[in-house]
Amino acid sequence: MHILDLGGPMQIFASLTELDIADIKIQCVGPESHIKSYQGIFLSAIAPLPKRLIAGDVVVVVGSKIQAELPATPAQQQVTQWLRDIGGKLPSGIVIASVCTGAVLLAQAGLLDGRLCTTHHNHLKTLQQLAPQARVISKRILVQDGPIYTSAGVSAGIDLALHLITQYFGSAISARIARENLIQFRRLEADPQLSVHLSYRNHQHPLIHEVQDWLAQQTVQTPLNESLSAQFSVSYRHLSRLFMKECGISLKQYQQTMRLDRSRQLFMDTDWSIERIAEHCGFASLQSFRAAWRQHETLPPSKWREKQRQDSQGLR
Repeated sequence: MHILDLGGPMQIFASLTELDIADIKIQCVGPESHIKSYQGIFLSAIAPLPKRLIAGDVVVVVGSKIQAELPATPAQQQVTQWLRDIGGKLPSGIVIASVCTGAVLLAQAGLLDGRLCTTHHNHLKTLQQLAPQARVISKRILVQDGPIYTSAGVSAGIDLALHLITQYFGSAISARIARENLIQFRRLEADPQLSVHLSYRNHQHPLIHEVQDWLAQQTVQTPLNESLSAQFSVSYRHLSRLFMKECGISLKQYQQTMRLDRSRQLFMDTDWSIERIAEHCGFASLQSFRAAWRQHETLPPSKWREKQRQDSQGLR
């Protein structure tokens, strides 16, 4: 077992409790109560593998020095059988995720058959051999297919944890946790698109982070110069220059991008009309929404929604 495979996601998830966002329980489970990591650190008080899972549980299978050409160790065999047992009758609301070579155990348990998946670049070939019915994807940091999440090597577990927090708690929360842990966001070309909440957070200016947090809560069409100056007691001109310097995008562009990001989520999650979504996201009119949409998307909103839902169904 690799320390960062375990410690990275644990730190991110633990931040939910540390920051008083959510009271979650983190538990290390496995076939042995004491193990030695590949880095030489001993871990103890590991709980037994649970006999059942309940809705809301997230299982993260971390990587280890697995050599597929050699017989599996007794511990690996136990984990594989446990995954096979719970995966065969996976209740709704449960997620199984892997970091690095944790995907190998998912493959051996048959959980990747017919699914999209990835792993550390050095083990892609092995993963395909173990799961010939899976679609193994290279050059990806993380891949989601239904309730199964797989990620690339080592530090990708941090990206995976932030992605899960985004899905459970929203982009603003994951951005806050990333900022508290000084995480720099990265994505490869084909990875899931980052939310605007995360895309412009790779800076350390506290005032600009406060502005971004505040803008994330605003849906009304309020003039930026008036509302921002009143909220932060800073001239709009100074704030605009500072925002552009730190984020590489203007305040107005950022606000529009954020509103479009929110509209995309509503198109996927609701059956609201275009008019209702445009109004809810703070656009002054349907025409202004359509004009902004055309700057970023090739398909009109209704066709975009239809395609997203078809693609989502295709992964199941």
